[in-house]
Amino acid sequence: MISSSNSSDLKIASALIATGRNRINAITFLGDGTNASTLVVYDNTAGSGKVLAKLVNKATDQQNHVIFTNPVYCEKGIYAALAGTGSNYIVYYGA
Repeated sequence: MISSSNSSDLKIASALIATGRNRINAITFLGDGTNASTLVVYDNTAGSGKVLAKLVNKATDQQNHVIFTNPVYCEKGIYAALAGTGSNYIVYYGA
């Protein structure tokens, strides 16, 4: 069975991606190649609580893409907290 994902769209700041039970299928984390940045994804509707994923772009990185072979399950929601300059991201989620 093939399933598809919802896209958070391209985000340039911390954001609530979804509320309630969900699954994270993949994350694309884009850097500007100059500045370091970090993306922490929480099982929550705010930037705290259980960490589901953490991605780091070094100053020279331009892209990190993570595909979860077994999607990451969350209970409360999906919140992505972005720290750093010049980065953006897309979270692919859903059943």
